[in-house]
Amino acid sequence: MKKADENATLMNGVETAAPARDEAPETFREFLYNKKNGTVLGRTAKSWVQIVVFYIIFYALLAAFWLACLTIFLRTLDPKVPRFYGKGTIIGVNPGVGYQPWLKERPDSTLIQYNLQDQSTYKAYVEQVKGYLSKYDSNATETRECGSGDSNDDLEQNPDALPCRFDLSVFDKGCSEKNEYGFKSGKPCVIISLNRLIGWRPTDFPANSVPEEVKERYKPGSIAINCRGATNVDQEHIGKVIYMPSSGIDGRYYPYVFTKGYQQPIAMVKFDSIPRNKLVIVECRAYALNIEHDISSRLGMVYFEVMVEDKKPVKKEL
Repeated sequence: MKKADENATLMNGVETAAPARDEAPETFREFLYNKKNGTVLGRTAKSWVQIVVFYIIFYALLAAFWLACLTIFLRTLDPKVPRFYGKGTIIGVNPGVGYQPWLKERPDSTLIQYNLQDQSTYKAYVEQVKGYLSKYDSNATETRECGSGDSNDDLEQNPDALPCRFDLSVFDKGCSEKNEYGFKSGKPCVIISLNRLIGWRPTDFPANSVPEEVKERYKPGSIAINCRGATNVDQEHIGKVIYMPSSGIDGRYYPYVFTKGYQQPIAMVKFDSIPRNKLVIVECRAYALNIEHDISSRLGMVYFEVMVEDKKPVKKEL
């Protein structure tokens, strides 16, 4: 800048405009590659090297920071026990009740419906129960036989202890694969189980406070099961219900511990005289002193519907 221009700038506070360039506007083709300036996409080779090296270092440090945070987080977790469980958590301390057969093809349906005169209508239920029970034989080598005085208490203290093997022979009379779990004869068997809660075990009722619904069948150390019609009409139609075993779910298979080979204890309910061609809504509840029942949230209970039809199948027209 000339001396006169500097003086003008100092006096007026305004810098004189730079002389106009003679260069013509850059075209898109020149932006991609400008031979005169030696640029590609507006950058020289040196500029490209600098920016590539910068981002390589930047993302390498970012990835290292992310991996370090992930490693620290994973070291705080126990692969066998959730970080938060028990009272005051979303898992809670009250086990839910589940049932089988539940068809994955109809995940939103709780209806067990089939026709006695059409084997294809109950084949899926039989296969579902068969598949569910097959897991008890598949890992038999990872379990141990437990007598009446044994339990899974050792699993909490000894990580090398084997869980008790669940005995399926209790279902041989009336609810076995030989009779297709009662579906063929119109006396369907339904599996009842509890959700797995870490460290949960049933608490016995005092001798004078056993609920009337299960008083005759209740056995200390077990979880009694009682199924009835959900409404007065359903209670009239449900007919005779047989429990296997009669005392319900055996408590010696508790507490649940996340370990290889653990077998979840179950019970079966057989609807021995359920009427034909009538829908029956069933409510099954589990009973132990530390199991609460709440209809709104379905705590300690499960609902499903059973409909056994007995009519000639309708032939599909081609």
